[in-house]
Amino acid sequence: MISFHQALGTVRKCSVPLKAVTLALQEAFGLVLAEDIKVRSDAPPFHQSAMDGYAFSFRTWDKKSDLKITGLIPAGKKVSKRLKKGEAALIFTGAEIPAGADTVVIREKVVQKGEYLRILDTALQAGANIRKRASHIRTGQIALKKGTTLNAGAIAFLASVGIARVKVISRPRVGIIVTGDELAVPGQKLAKGQVYECNSFALHSALRSRYLEPALVMHAADDKEKLKAAIRLALAKCDVLLLTGGVSAGDFDFVAPALQECGFKKQFHKVRQKPGKPLFFGTKGKKLAFGLPGNPASVLTCYYVYVVAALNRLAGISHEEERSLKLNRPFSKKPGMTHLLKAKTEGNTVSILHDQESYKLNSFAMADALVLLDEETEQVDEGREVVVIKL
Repeated sequence: MISFHQALGTVRKCSVPLKAVTLALQEAFGLVLAEDIKVRSDAPPFHQSAMDGYAFSFRTWDKKSDLKITGLIPAGKKVSKRLKKGEAALIFTGAEIPAGADTVVIREKVVQKGEYLRILDTALQAGANIRKRASHIRTGQIALKKGTTLNAGAIAFLASVGIARVKVISRPRVGIIVTGDELAVPGQKLAKGQVYECNSFALHSALRSRYLEPALVMHAADDKEKLKAAIRLALAKCDVLLLTGGVSAGDFDFVAPALQECGFKKQFHKVRQKPGKPLFFGTKGKKLAFGLPGNPASVLTCYYVYVVAALNRLAGISHEEERSLKLNRPFSKKPGMTHLLKAKTEGNTVSILHDQESYKLNSFAMADALVLLDEETEQVDEGREVVVIKL
């Protein structure tokens, strides 16, 4: 067995960013930019009214005379007329400021009498309520840097400056293969000796939370040749294979040998951790395979620690999800194994939940984090900071 930190370091080292592709902006949500994005035009592209009101020249206004209303400027219309001294134009939010104007007074701060306008805003200053050309960003400036993850705000920002297509790191293609002859589909009546299969549901849902849809989800019988056939099928379609069950040393545990016979090089098999000790990780070129334990809590634990680390690096994301919080209650364990404990965070504190056994999922249903306790740790006192991995 290798240590937790050795195993995680190996996964990170072997996970290489996928190739870059150019996609339509609306298809790139959640992906990482493969290059800097430079703006091709000013934003705003012209001096723009920030409010509904009246545009006029503050510079030439004597602060007491009424202004004559000589035009109406809706948003989206080309403005050709220049305002003269003593004139104003009714203008709407987003419309272009006409030549000759330098200020907008909002409609609530004026009184209109026929064709004339009296300004009541005694605090009004020159340049008020105008978005200056290029005040957001100027032509040639970098809008977003390489390595930026495109969230909703980033997508909107790029659209607002006219970007329609972006170069991003490809979305990882993930396949799920569930092993075990004892597994039954939820909703069916259990036969003697069967249990309901939940690992594919767990992994499918966890991937969806990262905006990934599995390229395939399969069940493979406890037969090495059938398992190898499933692996070969998944290899043709996927960058990452997630197999559950069949990874220990029993007579029907075929995952590790099947992966190796399909060309995967074993990087490690078994980690000094609890839960998830019988974890296999292998590589075939740039493709990755994880042989996850069969117990459902172990599956999710290994997914959030190791698979997420791999998916991040494949997608070009290098930052980690760990942070430190104060423990709400004391906790003790035996030395020799790293513990990954289901936990619930609240503010700057974290509580380790009950029911930590690897076959129990009720605590995972409540958890939003894992508490990481290293091999040598025996006692953790209340109020001590512990490493937390957000789920």
